[in-house]
Amino acid sequence: MLRLLFSTFLCTCVLACSSSEKGEKERPEETTNTTTMTKQIDWQGHRGARGLMPENTIPAFLRALDYPEVQTLELDVVISADDRVVVSHEAWLSAKICQTKTGERLAEGEAGRISLRGLTVAEIQGYDCGKLAHSRFPDQAKRPAVKPTLLQVFAAVDRFCVQHERPSPRYNIELKYEEELEPAFVPDRATFVDLVLQDLDAWGKPERVTLQCFDPPTLAVIHDKRPEIQLAYLDEFPGGLRAKMDAIGFVPPIYSPYEIHTDAALVAEAKAFKMRVVPWTVNTAARMKEMLALGVDGIITDYPNRIADALK
Repeated sequence: MLRLLFSTFLCTCVLACSSSEKGEKERPEETTNTTTMTKQIDWQGHRGARGLMPENTIPAFLRALDYPEVQTLELDVVISADDRVVVSHEAWLSAKICQTKTGERLAEGEAGRISLRGLTVAEIQGYDCGKLAHSRFPDQAKRPAVKPTLLQVFAAVDRFCVQHERPSPRYNIELKYEEELEPAFVPDRATFVDLVLQDLDAWGKPERVTLQCFDPPTLAVIHDKRPEIQLAYLDEFPGGLRAKMDAIGFVPPIYSPYEIHTDAALVAEAKAFKMRVVPWTVNTAARMKEMLALGVDGIITDYPNRIADALK
């Protein structure tokens, strides 16, 4: 059924739903965007604070919490060989950010990729992913860091918030599932989702989590298993939302488009479906101001230190 849904998604994006009688109950209402810049904005630290600390590491998440505007920590997860949920953007060890703990560089290129699905957590954490300089983020501090498990992140953040008397953040967790990576780099969708849900239940605060994905069938799996979990639809190529929502089979509460495609028309289109709009990844104060003026509901950024300037 899920693979059929995905095929329907591709077809439906090409064939616009023009019949006024089809799916009337799911049609969005015509609304006017009355959002103002004074409303509460969900500021999210992308991969923690990637512009300031090594991405998707505990130091990055704790650094993001230094900024009181940050309400949500955004992160990515994959699955290890021992079925643990690991925080990582790639389902492999990226040669751009990881090396052995003795400083040996990893092979670059697709043929040399080391799958995290083929390593246990202990083996994954035998690599350092914090000391290499990142050409795109010159302000990023270099320090030893490993890829943590999702439960390790929850525990570290909980401790930090208690120690610093800081309100606990929400989490926006992306499942890095791609069908073409299965099975060498990722498990099947249902297994992936089940393992993530197990960790949320073990932590005990699933109501503080949004699960996001670019893959519509993965969102459908989560929705079928746990409809109470808040979902976000990540969209790299915005537009045609009516067809996309019909293909997904339901309307997620959050729509998260690539910021370079985010304009007034796209925000209005999403708002017509009563979705909150949270674009990614907005990295300058000037662009943050533009997003706020459009009436977005949240902003994902690598630079939480620039939020204050955006609010001036």
